[in-house]
Amino acid sequence: MSEELSRRDEKKAQKRREKERAQVERAYAKAHPTEITVVQPETREEMRLTRKGRYELGSDGKLTAQGKSSRLTHRYNMAIIVLLLLIVTTYAYFFLVH
Repeated sequence: MSEELSRRDEKKAQKRREKERAQVERAYAKAHPTEITVVQPETREEMRLTRKGRYELGSDGKLTAQGKSSRLTHRYNMAIIVLLLLIVTTYAYFFLVH
């Protein structure tokens, strides 16, 4: 029984240490932000990621916040257009057929 308690205590202590470590890492990352500059896509993979340079690419090889935002805006706009076309098509079908 005491072995079970000690194992539980060890697991709790380990979880607590992990949580504290994650908090310290987040605080450090917040205090020391990584400097990211906007670059032009050079490789084929970067061209695909940025859709032929439409979206901003950071020096870390990932999209910047502005690039992600503009890509998401484009996707939402395309989804809205597709939905509107489907609605109009469905309405025309039911109006003309019945």
